[in-house]
Amino acid sequence: MSNRPDPRPALRYPLVVNGLDYLLDVVGRLATEPGTVPDARALKYAVLHLQAGTEVLLKARLQQEHWSLVFDEPATASRAKFDRADFTSCTTTAAFTRLTNIVGLDLPQKGIDAVTKLARDRNALMHYGLTQSAGAVEARAADVLNFLLPFLTTHLLPGLEPEHKADAEQTLTVVRAQLRGIEAYVKTRMNDLRAGLAKVADTTVVCPQCAQPALVLAAGESPACRFCLKTWPEPDASLKAAAEYSWIVLGQESDSYPTPDSFIQWCPDCPALSLTLVMGAVTAVSTQRRLCFGCAGDFTHRELIPCPACGALTPSDAEAAKCSACLEYGPDFAIIRTASEESAS
Repeated sequence: MSNRPDPRPALRYPLVVNGLDYLLDVVGRLATEPGTVPDARALKYAVLHLQAGTEVLLKARLQQEHWSLVFDEPATASRAKFDRADFTSCTTTAAFTRLTNIVGLDLPQKGIDAVTKLARDRNALMHYGLTQSAGAVEARAADVLNFLLPFLTTHLLPGLEPEHKADAEQTLTVVRAQLRGIEAYVKTRMNDLRAGLAKVADTTVVCPQCAQPALVLAAGESPACRFCLKTWPEPDASLKAAAEYSWIVLGQESDSYPTPDSFIQWCPDCPALSLTLVMGAVTAVSTQRRLCFGCAGDFTHRELIPCPACGALTPSDAEAAKCSACLEYGPDFAIIRTASEESAS
């Protein structure tokens, strides 16, 4: 017998990684080109893996609270059995009860009902055979995803260690990008969000992650997509969101130091100097506006003129008609900017 090490990778899927891997598989199977639907086999495994992934992620949140809560009978739990995974875990119904009554989470009944119905579909598929229309299966999966993604963002990811959270966010970035290809999910989630988004339509733009008109800009808050729950890391979340929106949605690159032709300008109203004023943002009501991704200020109807010191656009009523950068850094800013541009070239 050979003593050479086995070149094959070991099978290792920690709880959250395992749950997110199921979720990644599900969206990959359900996402299709516009006007088409997944085939029967894709739907079958989407049901099985979505139920498995949901159960794993619910129990991951229970485990964050205390490892004994994932046992079918917590009173008989032992750490030794837990460490070697030698126990019967609780049902999905019991997990919801414990998350609500013990952990104290406020979970939407609509989401609980969707997961319960998915569990029935999974059992029928596994043990008796399931006959349903593709649309019905896809709609059920959409309802569960509509519950699961906010659950992850609000209740599970904040409790992870930083390195595990970073890995989870990376996986969710791929998941969010796939959501736009799941027609039933898009309809379900946007219907749920419609009333709330209508109130902020003038400061809502297309999200560069999921391509849905649900990226809301609000004063005092970082940009956040209500559809896929995409946010940008601090510091400078608004600057990063503006640059990503400009490049991915509008096809325009941002400049380190804006000129009158730059698509992103200094925002004169933001308390912190930042390149967050997008000159051609298209809102959810299909109007093109000059919107700041930091303070949500609308500069569409304010006259903007080139700063006499550095050339960046600034409101004509600004002090000495200078831009916020020159006002903050003084006359030396134009010299620093020129030297930087010459060095870059």
